[in-house]
Amino acid sequence: MEGLALESAVVISLIVVVSVALFARLVRLPYTLALVAIGLLIGVLDLVPEIELTPDLILLVFLPPLLFEASYNLDARRLRNDLPAITLLAIPGVILGAFLIAALLAATLDHSFQTTLIFAALITATDPVSVLAIFSKLGAPERLTTIVEGESLFNDGVAIVLYGIVLEAALGGNISVTGGIAEFIEVAFGGAIVGLLIGFFAANLLRRIDDHLIEITITTVVAFGSYTLAETLHISGVIAIVTSGLLVGNLRSVSMSPTTRVALDSFWEYIGFLGNSMIFLLMGMRIAAPDLWDNLPAVGLVIATVIASRCVIVLAVSGVLRALGWGWPWRWTPVVIWGGLRGAVSLALALSLPRSLDDRDWIQVMTFGVVLISLIGQGLTMPPLLARLGFRSEEPDEYERHAARLQAFARAKETIERERRSGVMLPDVADQVSAEYEQAIEKEREQLHLLGAQPGVVRERQIVQAQRQALLVQRDTFTRLGREGQLSADAQRDLIADVDARLIALEEHHDAS
Repeated sequence: MEGLALESAVVISLIVVVSVALFARLVRLPYTLALVAIGLLIGVLDLVPEIELTPDLILLVFLPPLLFEASYNLDARRLRNDLPAITLLAIPGVILGAFLIAALLAATLDHSFQTTLIFAALITATDPVSVLAIFSKLGAPERLTTIVEGESLFNDGVAIVLYGIVLEAALGGNISVTGGIAEFIEVAFGGAIVGLLIGFFAANLLRRIDDHLIEITITTVVAFGSYTLAETLHISGVIAIVTSGLLVGNLRSVSMSPTTRVALDSFWEYIGFLGNSMIFLLMGMRIAAPDLWDNLPAVGLVIATVIASRCVIVLAVSGVLRALGWGWPWRWTPVVIWGGLRGAVSLALALSLPRSLDDRDWIQVMTFGVVLISLIGQGLTMPPLLARLGFRSEEPDEYERHAARLQAFARAKETIERERRSGVMLPDVADQVSAEYEQAIEKEREQLHLLGAQPGVVRERQIVQAQRQALLVQRDTFTRLGREGQLSADAQRDLIADVDARLIALEEHHDAS
């Protein structure tokens, strides 16, 4: 019966994930925020059988795919110019930020420095998924996107290593300050070496194989295997995942066929979506709403402390970079500060806390509260902030509206013409209505021409969309011809691979421009 309850919980959770995703898209609500809210409701109403969330389940099942997906999709070439900024934010920024948060909370709340340091270590991992989506929509500079995305990936690894050391000390390990620093360096560099070895081996193996199913399996083994091997050697499995993911992802242009790359990108995009969804949903189900409400004043103090610490760290890093000649524009600073949302990794670490740890429930409630308020407060106010700072571009939305109206009017006119030909509608009535639609269509065409003639996001995006659509039609044609027996398997594979290569080249050219 326990197995049946687990299966029911998993199936219901997946149904909830799909339903919430569709609803969030319909009402334009941040998806992760909707998942957390629904998770809270499910927990209050006890609609889903409780899933036993052991530390091993969280760390082994959820973290490896989440981190591998993020590192696999990060272009190392984009990191090169902004590596100093990312490094300062992700290493000294995380460590100093954690100790600053812990010291402030220990001084203002009735909890030990050890407890607040555990919380601070896990809450320093940022998760800017919703922010990056907003960046993409509003046309934020690629360099700003790279800084926010790169910092998030690397500070995950640093935060998790720091969290592991602090938790070990809290559970009875005898670790001094110098011993902690030495252990941090050892596990971090050890994890990087393991990741490099596994990444290079996997990339070479992938180069010799041309079967997308086998290659998807190999990358899955890399994600989970690098973590397991590193943890067995008592070094950082997280750093190993990030390093191997970066290598495999950035070498895929020479180690994989175009068709495999398309399949792999889709697979890991799905895995990232599912992993993030389940983490947010499970955390909402795990925390009792009354506990969150009872601790609301403390949550407010904690989120204020976290944001204040973020502000201090980002301003300090910005000042250092500016002094060294690597600074970013001043208007980016508020975006980097406000874009440090907390999310899936912090939730996963909080869920993985051992039951024997003192103040475990308090840490989980605070983590959930900070993530929830971060999503609501920072996530929902990011678009107005970007607009105030001059990042806003209304052209894409305006273009889409006119394009949608044009399609709707054209289809309506076709329907009128069809009914006239069939005799359902009187000819003079059809002529009158059709003429009205023709005027509306001509007006929309004029508006689209005016917008399309302007340089900027609209015209470039329309060109890319048209080229992509044409390639997808070709791919679908080759697939249909092969299915109908009009094209041999070898010819179909070669033709589809050629289309996939052009799709990838189109995306890379668009990203570069």
